[in-house]
Formats: sequence, structure tokens, C-alpha cells
Amino acid sequence: MRRALRFGGGSGAWLAQRGFSLFIVLIMLLLSALLAVGGARVAQLLESVAGNQREHQRAFEAAEAALLDAERDIRQLAFATATQTYVACSTLPASRCRKADDGRVFPDRETGWVTAYMADGANSCEQGICYFSAADSVAAASGSEAYRFWTRTAYVNKHASYGQFTGAPAAGNPALASARYWIEVIDRKNSKYPLYRITAVSTGARSASAAGGTRVELQVSFDPDPVTKVN
Repeated sequence: MRRALRFGGGSGAWLAQRGFSLFIVLIMLLLSALLAVGGARVAQLLESVAGNQREHQRAFEAAEAALLDAERDIRQLAFATATQTYVACSTLPASRCRKADDGRVFPDRETGWVTAYMADGANSCEQGICYFSAADSVAAASGSEAYRFWTRTAYVNKHASYGQFTGAPAAGNPALASARYWIEVIDRKNSKYPLYRITAVSTGARSASAAGGTRVELQVSFDPDPVTKVN
């Protein structure tokens, strides 16, 4: 009489091995998912950093352009579309250049400095031309009216915009839309012309309305008095 032999232990071991392999596969899938999510977050962070750097660079270039535009404003130069260059305002039949009733545009000693252009006198701004008392303007101490005046409520909207008085083209930089400047007139007793301190501000195009967005402030002194003698 023959007996059939049954081997039940091998089947259980095979099922146990399949269960362990499934666990390993699930762990590997989880690690792969974590790596993919981590890589995506790193890529997003790098993109954000690159975007911020690009915005800052654009805002910086726009602020520099506003400084140059303010100098052209002072020197009475305007952009001529026909020649694609800046020429004297007086040579153009029509321009955006500033005009005053007495034919002069920027203050000098003969016209009483700013009185021909600003009715409010000291500590006031009008279309980007600002004047403060001598002590405030030169010292610009933290308690003075002139200290960071372009951020104060009374003067923040008294700026001149890029190209407003020169017709300067935008040149493809979107940050130029927010570029603005203030020309501070500083009296000098021994000179026919005052010293101009120009402050330019520009905000990144992507974050123009966001609190704490990219913002660049630049300042330079401009002396219109030509050098006639070298010591």
C-alpha cells in the first residue's frame, strides 16, 4: 500500500518570502517618492532664489536709470525719436522738458533758488524738486525733516517718474515702470548753482504691490557747476 506524501511547509515559507519582498518594494517606493518631493522642493527654492536675484538686478538697473534720467532732467536733455539720442530740449519743437514762466527751469542764484518753481518754500517738494533748510539738507540727521524724506507721507508722492520730463524709453525693463526720483536742492553760497542730491527708488516688477518686495534705493550728488580751474 502506497502512501502519498504531502509537504505543507514549503508553501508557507514561499508566501512569507513574497510578503517580505512586498515590504521592501513599498519601502523603496516610499524613498523614491520622498526623493522626488525633495528634489521638486529644491528646484522650486532654486527657481525662487534665481527669480529674486533677477528682480533685484532689474530694480537696481531701473534705479540707476532713474538717476541718469534725473541728471538729464537737470541738464535739460530730452530723447529725440528721430535720432534715438538725447538732445537739448531747446532744439526740439516739442518735448516733455520742464518749463518755467521766466524761461529758467532749475534753480540758480539769479532766480532766488527755488522760489520761482516752488510756492511752499523750504521743506517742500513739487514734481520731484525738493528743498530743505541748509542744516536739514546737509546734515540729514535722523530727527531732521530731510532725513529719508522720500519715505515720508508728505513727500512720497512728490516724485518725478522715469522719462516724465525727458521722454526716456523703457528699454525693455519692466521695473522702469516704478522707477522714480527726487532732486534735492542744496544751497551753496560760493557757487552760482546749487548742488543736487538725487534719490532714486525702484521696485521689482513681480513684487511691486507686495509688502517687503524687492526695493532698491540709490542716491548720488550731481554738481552742474562746470570745472573752470584745477588747483
